[in-house]
Amino acid sequence: MKTLKLNSTGQEVKQLQLLLNIIPDGIFGPQTEQSVIFFHKSQNIIPDGIVGPITWSLIYDGWEMINNPNEEESLYTPYYLPNHAFHNQPTQKKSIFLHHTEGWQNPYCVIDRWGERPHKVATEFIIGGQSIHNDNSIHDGKILQAIPNNCWAWHLGIGNQPLHRESIGIELCSFGKITKGYFEKDQNGIPKPIARGKNSYFTYVGQEVDPEQVIELDAPFRGYNYFHEYSFDQLKLLKKLLLHLAEKHNIDIREGLPNLIRKEGVKAFDLIGTKICIDSPGVWSHGNVNSGKFDVSPQEGLLEMLLGL
Repeated sequence: MKTLKLNSTGQEVKQLQLLLNIIPDGIFGPQTEQSVIFFHKSQNIIPDGIVGPITWSLIYDGWEMINNPNEEESLYTPYYLPNHAFHNQPTQKKSIFLHHTEGWQNPYCVIDRWGERPHKVATEFIIGGQSIHNDNSIHDGKILQAIPNNCWAWHLGIGNQPLHRESIGIELCSFGKITKGYFEKDQNGIPKPIARGKNSYFTYVGQEVDPEQVIELDAPFRGYNYFHEYSFDQLKLLKKLLLHLAEKHNIDIREGLPNLIRKEGVKAFDLIGTKICIDSPGVWSHGNVNSGKFDVSPQEGLLEMLLGL
């Protein structure tokens, strides 16, 4: 959802007004602004009258608690992309693919960025995570649905193949691969360390990561030993979502990656190609079909969750 403020108009304003239980005229006037300010004060956040990602999240959370007390019904929040950002032709779903964003922890911001792009690249679900600075977990485990009604978008980067249309993508907010120290190429193109230390970890864009957010794998995965750790709440909600989608779409989530892990351990996360994934529907990772991707990495918590399905 886009940011709204005084004098904004449109369908998003109507949706906001419905959630705030005021007359939905689609015009962000003084009354709507006062309602937003009152809501901000009730949540102990800056009462600026502006509805950004955090305000949207809090409003939806409050609405769900009142209207959807059943945990299964409130498992995820609709936060749909604009119509131009996905293919509006519902398809039967046969498999589920796991991704991570290689970015920040706020799922609302991720969907907003997808919606600003002209091409249709997105996953149906995205699960918020923890800040790499270990200072913000407000979105940790929060599930948003970006694509409605069994529609689809390109999410695997493998060309025009049925796996795109016939699979559900789930994205975990995570920076992915991490380096111990940060390297920048000098004028001759040679990597040069610009920050090192016993507990100095950095993302691929040079953002320092709190060591508590870093996991070291038992063996390198595609050349990297360290990864941004998937949080406990992310994995807990991912499991609930997988179980929900399995029942809804009649997908055997014990097949695919979980079954391959039982046979081959962490090698199950290697590239196996699209044909096997098409012939053996179930749960797979983005890295199983795209050699240039690191999502998802074979972290212990993820392994345990998948083997427990």
